[in-house]
Amino acid sequence: MISMNYLTKLTCTRPRVSSADSDRDLLTETESNRGRIIQSAAIRRLQQKTQVYPLETNAAVRSRLTHSLEVQQTGRYLAQTILQRLSDTHQLKPMGLSGQETAFINLVEMACLMHDIGNPPFGHFGEAAISRWMQDKAHLCHEKAFKNQPARSSLLETTLLPDLFTYEGNAQALRIIHHLQDLNLTYSQMGALMKYTRTPYEPRPDKGSPDAYRKKKPGYYFSEAHLVSDIWNHLDINEGCRFPLVYIMEAADDISYCIADLEDAVDKGILSFRDLRFRLYEVWEEFTDHNNYLPNIMESAIQRAGNNKQEFIVRLRTRLVRDLVNYAAKRYLQQHQAVFDGTLDEPLIDGQSDQHLALDTLKTVAIRYVFTSMEKETPELRGYSALMGLMDIFQPLLELPRAAFASITEKDSSRHFIEQRLYHRLSGKHKLAYHQALQSLLSSDYSREEQDDLEWYYRARLLIDYVSGMTDHFVLTEYQSLSAI
Repeated sequence: MISMNYLTKLTCTRPRVSSADSDRDLLTETESNRGRIIQSAAIRRLQQKTQVYPLETNAAVRSRLTHSLEVQQTGRYLAQTILQRLSDTHQLKPMGLSGQETAFINLVEMACLMHDIGNPPFGHFGEAAISRWMQDKAHLCHEKAFKNQPARSSLLETTLLPDLFTYEGNAQALRIIHHLQDLNLTYSQMGALMKYTRTPYEPRPDKGSPDAYRKKKPGYYFSEAHLVSDIWNHLDINEGCRFPLVYIMEAADDISYCIADLEDAVDKGILSFRDLRFRLYEVWEEFTDHNNYLPNIMESAIQRAGNNKQEFIVRLRTRLVRDLVNYAAKRYLQQHQAVFDGTLDEPLIDGQSDQHLALDTLKTVAIRYVFTSMEKETPELRGYSALMGLMDIFQPLLELPRAAFASITEKDSSRHFIEQRLYHRLSGKHKLAYHQALQSLLSSDYSREEQDDLEWYYRARLLIDYVSGMTDHFVLTEYQSLSAI
């Protein structure tokens, strides 16, 4: 008996009532999501953020934006494949999807396009830099800001500081679309973006736990905890579970970046065409025992492409994308109830398949022979120095007492003239999000001590929001400008 009704998951509801007519249908609302997302500054910034190679000048090499566009297309293909198979077995209508196919695809596409908007400059290396700075400096900054005051609330140690110690692009993405860019997307669209279902201050589950995969990384911050509760409530999702379309977005990302990273490495001359083929065979043999799945695909591509490296990669990518999409669609439907409930605790492309072994082979070749190249690591180290240096420059904002910081946000202060000028450089949208967070505290049940700690927490978020929103080049430019280098 079918117990899945997608109309409980695909909703027109937004956190705020839209100014448009309230009787718009689901398709129209997903098209409205599309317009809001594509026209947002967060999407535009992806064109100057690292995919693999920081500060890349070759426009043919992928940026975060071009990678996201490829993920969007793969997600569309996978969503269409799933819907076609449901149609072939006459399941669309019983599941509430008849007539909602385009809306379903729209939600997947836009989740794919947004999946990396929370990534800071210099990608995962930037995540590590921001996390390290907070781990090293946040506690000291807080102590300086609250000197000569009584003991602080337990909320700081148990929740707020651990929340700041881990920068996670997936969590920042949700913060960007809701609190910083204020896109007012539908709950379904936000749900389709949430890959992980815990906060940084919650412990990571032990390996083998029933939710170990869904909670292997933080998916949202304390600042978005109430929003996530609303998402779960509106979409009938049990706490800690996923929205079903997340599995499609995740598979589309896995399929896209593994092939693309190696293609860019060949284009940049980091791997020769011969080395690429040799390394793929070498790693595949490590992972398998007399399995010819990937070698057969490669041999077919070589026979048709000869020594034309671009043609080889195109044929390899075409076959792998087709196979991986078909496999992911098959798994989505095989595990449909668990996917619908959000309890499936593994990706669609799982570890027991030829397809997953092929992805692991591509990833491993990239890790061993591409990601350790000087051409990648040198600009990352430049970015690390600039990011850490910038946060040091803005550190005085986190060392001010609450009243002093309030004074520089309200009027010019001759006493805090350095902090005043630093505050002026922050983004207006980010400052607005900070003040709105403080306004929400006025009607909360938090004690005075907790409110003071929360003000400082949102001030730290203000700095993180500003630095993480920068493009790669702007980090270097801003650091050089402020440090007189």
